Amino acid sequence: MSGEERLRAAIRRFAPRADPREEPVDDRPGCTYGLLTRDAVDDLRADIEDVKREMEWIRRVIVVAIVSAGIGTLLRMAGWVQWTQ
Repeated sequence: MSGEERLRAAIRRFAPRADPREEPVDDRPGCTYGLLTRDAVDDLRADIEDVKREMEWIRRVIVVAIVSAGIGTLLRMAGWVQWTQ
């Protein structure tokens, strides 16, 4: 999505309330730049969560590899597995 398209989408979302007597809590930014900034921050937050999930997966793979190597070493030391070269 180009910058102009993002700007147009943010302007469309930045619309006044229908009934001025209602006063709901509105936590939206008060300007277009704020909307664009919030979108960028939300995108970065999602990217960081993806990186966290990948790091957790890599950590699990490393732990499984270390544990399996340790178990294999213990089995070889106990004589349960023959070492073939």
